[in-house]
Amino acid sequence: MARRLPLTKLHIIKRLQWARNHMSYDDKWMSVLFSDEKKWNLNGLDGNIKCRHDLQKEPSSFLSRQSGGGSVMVWTAFGFNGKVGLAFLDGRQNSPKYIEILENHLMPFAENIGGRNWEYQHDDAPIHTSNATKNYLNSKFLLFLIGHR
Repeated sequence: MARRLPLTKLHIIKRLQWARNHMSYDDKWMSVLFSDEKKWNLNGLDGNIKCRHDLQKEPSSFLSRQSGGGSVMVWTAFGFNGKVGLAFLDGRQNSPKYIEILENHLMPFAENIGGRNWEYQHDDAPIHTSNATKNYLNSKFLLFLIGHR
């Protein structure tokens, strides 16, 4: 397996441009909130699992759980002044569910650390870049930044 991320030239250019645009933030970084979500599966990765084995030896066996064994997905955000508690996410995520997470978890935290004087950074997942999510964030008078995965 490759030991580095498969970055394209466009990824590299965008990341470098983002870093250069934000080099002069200095104390402004104290008002930036970052968020992300992570999924853990009990039985390995989603989708097909491939493995290699020595054809001159007996194949190894492994246990599997019925229906894949389940998973858990969490979301959180953090900034200079602290972190949001984990939000446990149910089912497949979409824009309305993401907006609900922002409303119930991010907004109370953000208001406690400085009202509306902050910026929100999340990646370019489709639920983050949807018109519904952008409209929600704009309605809250928030400046939001979209990083690249």
